[in-house]
Amino acid sequence: MCRIIVASGKIDVPKIIESMIYMAKDENSLHEMNEDVPGSWQHADGWGIAYTDKKGNFAIKKSAKAIFEDPEAQKLHTLKTDFLILHVRRKAGSEIALGNTHPFETDHSFLGTCIFCHNGCIADEISFNPIFKPKGKTDSERLFYSILSDIQENKDTKIAAAIRSNLQKYNKTKGSNIVLATKEKTYISMRKNEVPKYYGMLLATGEDFIMVSSEKLKTFPDIYWKSVLPEEVIIIQNKTAQFSISKEKMPILRKLVALIQN
Repeated sequence: MCRIIVASGKIDVPKIIESMIYMAKDENSLHEMNEDVPGSWQHADGWGIAYTDKKGNFAIKKSAKAIFEDPEAQKLHTLKTDFLILHVRRKAGSEIALGNTHPFETDHSFLGTCIFCHNGCIADEISFNPIFKPKGKTDSERLFYSILSDIQENKDTKIAAAIRSNLQKYNKTKGSNIVLATKEKTYISMRKNEVPKYYGMLLATGEDFIMVSSEKLKTFPDIYWKSVLPEEVIIIQNKTAQFSISKEKMPILRKLVALIQN
């Protein structure tokens, strides 16, 4: 169970780090897990960041310590980048260890270098192509390889469809959302869940930046946050504020049922 921030464009890195520390301490917002008691649901079991360096490549730093207790995390305040993914972990099933800490990285035959973060806990057996070799013991890393196994073309529509389909394969979960990044683009999606605040994702945009976060960030009080919907895949053009939203094409009958239910 985790908290995630994705930021692209002209971004305020120190402010984003501060935001994540608030989330890790469970001092940012109320949701289903902290039961009106801020600070009772901390994410102290590791942190990781992937960001674009001056050469346009991914750099990754990870720690099995709590981000709010780790001196190495303080060094991130001096980081300059136009794209980052930041993750903090609350373990659920696998031990506190660097190999279980997000983000995960591997190469894909069509997509090249890929970075992955996940919030959720999946109890199903997760299947994937045996060419992928897990380094840790988390369901999240295996979900990463499962999604990559289903992606057969480097086209946004195909990638989005593969992500949506894969997230629906695994039903033994209260919620699940993912961030999959290549050097050029980042794909963000979630499945419909039983705990909409905690397992939700929110999107905020400005003139020169875009952010997606597990929670509204109190260090950014003046921006509007929009909920990401389960049928959507947010596609960000890395290092810019440009993005698109891929939506599942629903048959007319399903549309009518959805309208009636809502």
